[in-house]
Amino acid sequence: MLLDPKPKSKSSDLFGRKRELKILIDSLSSNPITIITGIRRIGKSSLMRVGLKEINASYLIIDARKMYTDSGGAISKFNLISQLQPELEKHLLKEKIKKALKNVKGFMIAGNSIEFNWKEINISDILEALNQIRKTFIIAIDEAQYLKYYGSRGGRDLQNMIAWAYDNLENIRFLLTGSEIGLLYDFLGVEDYDNPLFGRYLSEILLYPFSDIEAISFLKKALEEANCSYKETELVEAHKHLDGIVGHLVQYGLHRLKKSHPEALEAAYKVARITLKKELKELEKRSPRYITVLKYIASGAKKFSNIQKAFQVNGETISKSRIHDALDILRKTGWIEKKDNEWHIIDKVFEKLLKEE
Repeated sequence: MLLDPKPKSKSSDLFGRKRELKILIDSLSSNPITIITGIRRIGKSSLMRVGLKEINASYLIIDARKMYTDSGGAISKFNLISQLQPELEKHLLKEKIKKALKNVKGFMIAGNSIEFNWKEINISDILEALNQIRKTFIIAIDEAQYLKYYGSRGGRDLQNMIAWAYDNLENIRFLLTGSEIGLLYDFLGVEDYDNPLFGRYLSEILLYPFSDIEAISFLKKALEEANCSYKETELVEAHKHLDGIVGHLVQYGLHRLKKSHPEALEAAYKVARITLKKELKELEKRSPRYITVLKYIASGAKKFSNIQKAFQVNGETISKSRIHDALDILRKTGWIEKKDNEWHIIDKVFEKLLKEE
């Protein structure tokens, strides 16, 4: 169902991503590390899950954001093991995998369940055992930028492990998604010579918002699938307000099934407003200044000099370096992008809502 708000798992429900799906499957067949990037609510998790279903390989999925939330922001080995346990248990019906895992220190298998001695177990031992099956095994990590909060060294233990697996385990593949693209790049050492992963080839699939035609076609197909009548002009207006971000379009479509066009638009904005407040609350934990910069950009201060002037007009003295730092963090976390020497908020719905703040 196209209007299912949860991540998709069937290719028939993955609209407009045939090209990206083919690239993903080809990449998982040959590259040690594949990353899917793009802004929030663009469909990264859906592409990941459909790709894993389509490829002829075993896999497990780790939700790094959930680990971050459950751990209070300090992901431990225990948190990681707790996510691995149910994922690995799904494979115990496969005799080769079960046999390989039995030899891992700290692993106790009873029937189709696993018990860990998490103090003894070594994650690299699990990967080595899975590699010995001599078939591709994919470690998929959703919102992988949160791995930087693993351990006491900014995720360095996991960076070392992934680098070691890259060099030594030919059957292990890593599939990572990330909406905070810059932070994911930081974790993967794209520009950091001292990072264990520096210089490793990363196969990247960048998801873009739907084009005008794609967005309207998506709404048409979704509403027709649900036997909901519509006017072409309504869909054009919906796209005009919601842009090509699939998450916003799905919210409009879901509400349109039971409401009028204006009511559905209003409901989609209401959901977006709640989501924005939640995400701004998380951003505020890093620094309230980041939100201030976002609001200035949304209000029309697109150039660095305009942002600096906006602070001055509002009576706040701030150094250029602080503004640069704020812009860099907002770029890395997927809030803004730079075009023609001007800063823009990527999510146009959020931009409109920030103007109202």
